[in-house]
Amino acid sequence: MKKVTIETVAQKVGVSAATVSYALSGKRKISQEVTEKILKAVEELDYRPSITARNLASKKTWSVGLYASPTQNIREDYFFNNILAGVLDVLHVRKYQIHLYADYLNENTKNHPDLNLTQPIDGALIMNPRINDVYINHIRQRNIPYVVIGTPNERDDSFYVDADITAGYYAIVNYLIKKGHRKIILVNGNVEYTQSEKRRTGYSMAFHDNGLNFSEDWIINVPMLEEQGYRAFLRTIKEIPDFTAVVTFNDTIAVGVLRALKESNLHVPSRVAVVSAGNTMITRIHSPAITSLDMGAYEIGSKAADLLIDGIERKRIQPSHEIIQTHLVERESS
Repeated sequence: MKKVTIETVAQKVGVSAATVSYALSGKRKISQEVTEKILKAVEELDYRPSITARNLASKKTWSVGLYASPTQNIREDYFFNNILAGVLDVLHVRKYQIHLYADYLNENTKNHPDLNLTQPIDGALIMNPRINDVYINHIRQRNIPYVVIGTPNERDDSFYVDADITAGYYAIVNYLIKKGHRKIILVNGNVEYTQSEKRRTGYSMAFHDNGLNFSEDWIINVPMLEEQGYRAFLRTIKEIPDFTAVVTFNDTIAVGVLRALKESNLHVPSRVAVVSAGNTMITRIHSPAITSLDMGAYEIGSKAADLLIDGIERKRIQPSHEIIQTHLVERESS
């Protein structure tokens, strides 16, 4: 089948290829009558990229932005990649594009260069928000529909999708207590993230409900990456030598913790049990295989994308919250 080009469209309408280009890009004003003929020809010939014609006809970009916080290091964050897979599958079916805005600056920076969008978007997905998140505040000011992946600090007027993290971490710690562990270290994420606070809440509730005490020294906060988890836990091993179990913020940190334990000759699981969260591929291929909390990453991504597009297309007006149930997948590390 002969490839349809811009010249094919131009020939069908009886105008120049430049006129077709100007009409589709909006760079020059073309008469309404000619523009409509061009759009009709684009549709009939199935000219690609047809999304440009859709943009012009609908006054939409058919694009959404995905904002990833500084700690969402895409090269290492297996959970992020699973969420992204769910987002992309829905966007493909519903014929939307995605622009990724990732801030790789220092964790404590207040400067976010990607807030000045280089591409127009119809809506935004915001990953793992901070408390009083600058991305959310910016999107609100622009009056753009958005969905938070995670739980925003202010929930009343927000659309968000999240795992039931507090219940999940309660289940993890309760599981370890039932196995006889009493001194359980929590290697948590940065304190400025709502996700970290929810993990801490589940952790502390489990101790309380089992009539046990824990020390604040048992909770350490690190950037959510393998190397930082490794380095921080090497220090923890020296400072708190008699712990018997470790719970980590995610699977990525768990890999770093396991490396520190191996180098310190602390056998897993006979000496130390390790439980993480995410249930990503690394937990199955790592040796030992890692017990991990499945938080439905793919489902979170797909539900968030559907929720956002429904908001863009005005199918949902009232704020909507989706909570994904978690479950523990037991493996060799515990």
